[in-house]
Amino acid sequence: MIKANRYFHFLWSGQTLGNLGDILYIICLITLVYNETGSVLHMSLIPFAKTMSLLVSGFIAPLFIEKYKRTSLLSHTLILKTALLFCLCLLGLYGIHTAITFTLLYVLIVVISLLEGLGNPARRSMVPDLVESDELVKANSFISIANQTSMLLSWPLGSVLLVMWGEQNMLWVTFGLFVAATILTIQIKVSEKENVRPQESKWKAMKEGWQLIFQSKKLTTLTVMDILENFGHGVWIAAILYVYVETAIGKGEAWWGYINASFFAGMMVAGLVVYRFSKWMESYLGYVIMASTVCLMLLNVWFGLTSSAWIALFVSFIFGFPQMARDVSQNTLIQESYRDKQLAKVYASHGTLVYGTFGIATLLLGWFAEEFGVRETYVLVSFLFLVSFSIAYLNRKVLHSNQKITSLEQDVV
Repeated sequence: MIKANRYFHFLWSGQTLGNLGDILYIICLITLVYNETGSVLHMSLIPFAKTMSLLVSGFIAPLFIEKYKRTSLLSHTLILKTALLFCLCLLGLYGIHTAITFTLLYVLIVVISLLEGLGNPARRSMVPDLVESDELVKANSFISIANQTSMLLSWPLGSVLLVMWGEQNMLWVTFGLFVAATILTIQIKVSEKENVRPQESKWKAMKEGWQLIFQSKKLTTLTVMDILENFGHGVWIAAILYVYVETAIGKGEAWWGYINASFFAGMMVAGLVVYRFSKWMESYLGYVIMASTVCLMLLNVWFGLTSSAWIALFVSFIFGFPQMARDVSQNTLIQESYRDKQLAKVYASHGTLVYGTFGIATLLLGWFAEEFGVRETYVLVSFLFLVSFSIAYLNRKVLHSNQKITSLEQDVV
């Protein structure tokens, strides 16, 4: 078991309930909008608005991180999200059949997503403060297991609740999940150092996270790898995967669901394996990242070129093992580099990178798949993983080195 204080358990349980609520309310709104309008465009605008809002929040989050304590920032963003979801519930009761209600719906989605993006870096940066340093890998894998479990359960659970209760009642369920997540989260206490530095300009505060990343060669290497690999993950979006199922393995919509479920199940099982071997991984985080990148490259090639539906299902399941090992190792290396507000700012910049890269990838890879074919798209992605591994190999001494936590008083170069 993790030797963590009780606040860590408040953190991961609150995050799990919040993640479940986030996915369920998006499922609910997509269904509600489609039933009201019959428009695929209006329906697709919901995840688009959410993603773009998370991207914007990554840029402005450092301003709030600099001004407020992380516990206060996380608690207040959750309280506001819960209040806005209550407004969404009332809007669902009223109906969204007019231009004004449609506009209000998307405004609420944007603001809720902005609040989510502001709170996430603060939450992620608290993990090293709530567990022993030698159990960071185990703690990160435990949180990943909880996240993947909530994602695996949310889609089938959402479908069942929609059929049983309808969209409006389901919105109230998600409101209840947010209330529970808020109650758990506001109890977290983390000792935070007072900000002894003079008040920074807004621009300097916004760019500090990026400066913290690029003044560390280890984090710079991980960041460049992230750009390439997050771009590659765009090949697993629903649209490309749907075409793959139809054209590459010749199956129907049901197999699209099977492959998605297999992927999340693999991630969940992989989290258990990483948790089991976390002690061993602590000394080999750099090697784990390099080996995982090679495995992901080969699995993308195998998945893209196979014509067997069962092999595709198997590959989608085992894909989660190197992906989980890589994510947990990278997260731990980041947490070993900085602490407190500096770590939160690093996560804010990193979130901007993830959402921005993935958003561009969904467009470019969709175009590439349409022009050159879905199999060729997976081969292209495998090449990106090869480049990522090459960068890791050239900087292997940096990845394998033990980096001491940077002092909070260190000036940013």
